Amino acid sequence: MTAPFPNLHLPATARLQLRPLDVSDTQRIFEIWSDPQVMRFYDVAPLTRFEQAEQVVARLMQDTAERTGIRWAIVSTHDGCVIGTCGFRLNFAFRSASLGFELERRHWRQGLMREALGAAITYAYDHLAMNRIQATTELDNRASAGLLASLGFIEEGVMRQWGYWKDAFHDVRLLSLIKSDRASSQAARSPANGN
Repeated sequence: MTAPFPNLHLPATARLQLRPLDVSDTQRIFEIWSDPQVMRFYDVAPLTRFEQAEQVVARLMQDTAERTGIRWAIVSTHDGCVIGTCGFRLNFAFRSASLGFELERRHWRQGLMREALGAAITYAYDHLAMNRIQATTELDNRASAGLLASLGFIEEGVMRQWGYWKDAFHDVRLLSLIKSDRASSQAARSPANGN
């Protein structure tokens, strides 16, 4: 039997905890995923029925149980409230992971997602033996592209008409972070190097 994915406590901040998504989070997922602004660049429409949130949570929990993915609830340590999620689709054979995330709108632009993703990425490299983490963003999603760039992701190009959702084809940017690139970047920023 494989070990469950852990709760993650971020070492650099007291603001967040990451823990595996649970059925008890369904109401909060419905509230967050029903916001058209949060879901603007998602490949699914905003949720309109609670049953849709139940299906989302069940699917994400099944991915975790089967170890094909992991989705953490991002929990504010201030009040214990779920404010978003982040996680990966995992390909252990390729040692690669695809990143996904969203955050409740009232918590935008506070650096919270950067902290959450930093912890998740470190876990993927150090404990899941991933080598490559990739993400896609719609071309107009400058906030997510900027966030990923701040974490060291490199844009590899545009995948034309990569997917079909919300009654249209969508071009997306493909960005990636390779383990060795991240290690080099962190070494360059370390105090020993005078930065």
